[in-house]
Amino acid sequence: MDLLLAHIPHLVLLLGVALLFVRMMAGERRMQLAMAHGGQQAVDDVRVLGVRGAVRTLLMLLFLAAVAVMAVQVLRDDLPSGFVVVDYLAAGGVLAIWMAWSAPASLAPGVQRRLGGGGRAIVRLAVGIVALGSLVIAGMALAHGVVLPPL
Repeated sequence: MDLLLAHIPHLVLLLGVALLFVRMMAGERRMQLAMAHGGQQAVDDVRVLGVRGAVRTLLMLLFLAAVAVMAVQVLRDDLPSGFVVVDYLAAGGVLAIWMAWSAPASLAPGVQRRLGGGGRAIVRLAVGIVALGSLVIAGMALAHGVVLPPL
């Protein structure tokens, strides 16, 4: 049972890849239909899943599956598997860095213009510290000392 629980994030990731493939094929089909019926203007209005959106979706699925498995193992009074903890830290770390990097883009346009390069770096650093710190603290709470030994 523990082996199955340890590999649930990987199975969810495989299912996510399959779902993304289906979504991309549906988007391609919508583009072909728009081109056939409305021309280039209709194609420009069609939104298709991009590479960034696909990677972000897969990382989020892997992270959420790792959190769910860690929660199930903790509720069973078992220590989480090392595989799950590594998945949690890897996927969560990449998502936290991604969130920190894209934080200045979510600010208002006027604020973005006034920030400059140094201001964007400070915003990224602040969001990165909070996101990575929260990830590690929540991971240690869920992992019950698998990441670091309990005090």
